Amino acid sequence: MQPNCRACAHRVWTQGSPSTWTPPPPRKFDNVSYKNLMKGLGLFTSDQVLYTDGRSRPLVVDWANSAQQFNQAFIEDITKLGRVGVKTGSDWNIRIRCDAFN
Repeated sequence: MQPNCRACAHRVWTQGSPSTWTPPPPRKFDNVSYKNLMKGLGLFTSDQVLYTDGRSRPLVVDWANSAQQFNQAFIEDITKLGRVGVKTGSDWNIRIRCDAFN
């Protein structure tokens, strides 16, 4: 995967090292990414740390082992996210550089 910004390049991760690897596009939305974390195949370092950090590891294991638990958690969380106010007009901006505010 090629990051859009060089400042973010260090976040790309695959099998323990930075890479330009791009995973195949998913054919369906499921819990495979959590199964991949358990194999050390997180795409980003921030993804992989979900499994290596003891605080979030139980969730990764639960969601990797149960598509039903993953789906239920996703439904609940996407519903909450849908309640977040959308910024419009001059209340938002697109960053010119991903690592700095405009």
